[in-house]
Amino acid sequence: MHFLNRIGLDLIFTREYLKAGVLVSLLSVWVLVGLFYYLNRYTRRRYFTIWTAAWLFYALWITLSFGVQGDREQPLLVMLEQWCVGVAAVFLLWGSASFHGQHIRSYLLGWFMAFLLFWSYVGAYYLSKPLEMQIPVFTLIAVASGVNAVSFLRYRRRHPYIGATLLMAGFFLWGAYMAGYPFLENDESLTSLALFISAALQLLLAVSMIILVLEEVRETHQAALAQVATGKAERAALQSKVLSTEERYRTLFDQASEAIVITATDDFRILELNQAAQRLLGITRAEADQHRLTAFCQMKTTSATPQTPLEWFHYLCEQRPLNLARKDGGLVPLEASGNEVEFDGRPAFQFFMAEVTERARLEQQLRQAEKLSALGQMISGVAHELNNPLAVVKGYLELILAHHDLPPQTRADLEKVAHESNRAAKLVMNFLSFAREQPAHRELVNLNDLVRRLVELRKFDLMVAKTELTLELEPELPRVSADPDQAQQLVVNLINNALQAMVDLSQPGRLKITTRSANDRVQLLVEDNGPGVPAHLVQKIFEPFFTTKEVGTGTGLGLSIAHSIMTEHKGRIYHQPSTLGGAGFVLEFPAADAPERETARETVSPVAKSIETPSRCAGHILVLDDEKSIAEMLSEMLGLLGYTTTVCHVPAQALQLIKGQEFDLIISDFRMPGLNGEQFFSLATKQKPELARRIIFLTGDVVNEETLKFLKSIGNPHLAKPFDLARVKTMVAEVLRSNAPLEECK
Repeated sequence: MHFLNRIGLDLIFTREYLKAGVLVSLLSVWVLVGLFYYLNRYTRRRYFTIWTAAWLFYALWITLSFGVQGDREQPLLVMLEQWCVGVAAVFLLWGSASFHGQHIRSYLLGWFMAFLLFWSYVGAYYLSKPLEMQIPVFTLIAVASGVNAVSFLRYRRRHPYIGATLLMAGFFLWGAYMAGYPFLENDESLTSLALFISAALQLLLAVSMIILVLEEVRETHQAALAQVATGKAERAALQSKVLSTEERYRTLFDQASEAIVITATDDFRILELNQAAQRLLGITRAEADQHRLTAFCQMKTTSATPQTPLEWFHYLCEQRPLNLARKDGGLVPLEASGNEVEFDGRPAFQFFMAEVTERARLEQQLRQAEKLSALGQMISGVAHELNNPLAVVKGYLELILAHHDLPPQTRADLEKVAHESNRAAKLVMNFLSFAREQPAHRELVNLNDLVRRLVELRKFDLMVAKTELTLELEPELPRVSADPDQAQQLVVNLINNALQAMVDLSQPGRLKITTRSANDRVQLLVEDNGPGVPAHLVQKIFEPFFTTKEVGTGTGLGLSIAHSIMTEHKGRIYHQPSTLGGAGFVLEFPAADAPERETARETVSPVAKSIETPSRCAGHILVLDDEKSIAEMLSEMLGLLGYTTTVCHVPAQALQLIKGQEFDLIISDFRMPGLNGEQFFSLATKQKPELARRIIFLTGDVVNEETLKFLKSIGNPHLAKPFDLARVKTMVAEVLRSNAPLEECK
């Protein structure tokens, strides 16, 4: 007996009526597809487009279900029927995810729909029972529908949309329906009922979607109207602000301490000027348009009179100083800079003029001093950061060379690396010397030998640059007292500048290095055939950060540092035109007073192959440095010297270790996050006063005034980064001996 007969449904709705209702539902779903398509033309919501596609596949499913009903002998139609309902569900869920702002990759959806097609094919052609094909697919759809219902429930809590509420209920019911659909369809007496229920649910979902999108469009429209209203208010506020800004600009323009003059571009007739310019020129604003700015300029007898407006503009901006004849006959030297601006809708020239008076010169010197002070602060920080990796490189090189048996060639190569790392460390010290006063190492240097070594090193660079080198070295050149690394740095910098200046030459580059002596001075001249230095820039080339190179190819520090180094050597560096047609720079040193003699050169390896363990006191040493690599390297050094070490990277943890353990010596970094060296020293000695003489500090900036002041106040030794093994060995042994009873030392 059929199920319908058992529940008595045939007494109310016969299957024929249900089929007729399903047919009506079939027609209505196609009407819904058309309605969705029509609405989407106006709403233009992506999720609504996806839902439209879902209803299209849903309509195809109902059509196929109606055609297949009662006839399962057509596997192709059965396959398409199952695939269409699966794809419809995918698009419904995809549209909902898109509505919630969740991004799903299209290729994943494509693969899933391909899987549904494959599964439908397998079920239709190879599975004997429809349930075997339907249950996995419809169960998956039911679960996804439940998840979708929950997402709309959460959305409903944030947005009080009726459509969201209906969709929450609709997806929940649809999920329950999909879970039971395979069983309903499997009973022929319930197939029509199943289709009828699906028609009712699709109507609920479709109406809910339409309501939801209309509610969202309405809210968007209201937000747009509110934004328009806000925009009007903002526009009114902006107009008021523009008027206020114009007034503020006029006030700033008039009250600027620097003279500002705006002129026409064709005849330099004065269009506008501020109060400082009125005082400078001796005219009022009312009579300004009766004067031309060029009429106030006093031409130099050696200068050709400019003819065109552009020539006048460059003359006014480049003349140093520019002599201005006031209306009352007074002469005012000044510096001018200008640019092209728009004034009252037409192009104009705007000039900024500053008097070159004694006060202006003093102010410029003050600004320069402040700039150099800031530069010193920056270099101090950079030196600290560079000295940390240099300390690690030098330290491990020493450990390898001192305690490992190496092939001769490997040892020779590593000794070269050690030598160059020492050079790098000295270069960092040179930066620090530039920032603050620092006594430099001096020895007798033969500039001829220095030039020959550098030329040998730069042979390849000269060949690549296709540059012809000429050396004119005076044979009996007196030696000079200089830091050899700094002197080498000076010459390298000048050679680099010359090579860069000749990069874009159409002709072969030519470089000439000359050494000569005159009276008690020794000169080294580097010349090239490049474009040279423009006359108006000669006075600026030794300023910090001034460079004529493109951004990224020059720091603007080379000549400034060279000037500082030469000043420390009681010499000077200056520019002169090159005999080759380009730029020429002269390094002038005072000749050494000592008689000429060969400077003793070290022939020993930069690091001895083995280091004897020093006479020392045994001890337990705490190593504190926030740089793990430095702490580990220093610990390894101390271990090779026979000491016991404990490594720590956090000052607070080190204080806890000090509280619970006894240490014979503490080696601590000075710059650390959280606590600096001075604070750490205060807290550590407060816990155990006997540690006051047993702390050695590490520092990467040995010329920092505050650091040096503190180290001097406590009287403890310090290790400057980068340090070497010999220095560590000597200092640790001395501190331990000075703080331990004699009977404990061996």
